[in-house]
Amino acid sequence: MTLARNTPSSKTIILVGLVGCFLTSIAGITGAMLLSGWGASGGWSEWTHRLALGYPCSCVVVLSLFPVMVPQLNQFFEKNRPPGEESTPP
Repeated sequence: MTLARNTPSSKTIILVGLVGCFLTSIAGITGAMLLSGWGASGGWSEWTHRLALGYPCSCVVVLSLFPVMVPQLNQFFEKNRPPGEESTPP
């Protein structure tokens, strides 16, 4: 079972993970601050501080876990794919 043609490189997987971390960080910070009141939370200054701390922390998770976790998950899902279902090219 060779998937080299349909499988993105490790570099691509990590870059996509970092972009996902950035978007998730923005959404989480904004949502939390809006729920507790933008002004009461500190406004843009607090938003910037939270992003400056939260995004690097999420990047550490991506850079430390994704290189190990993604290939294992890929093997697991390919092994447990229902019969007759083909991999779809990107």
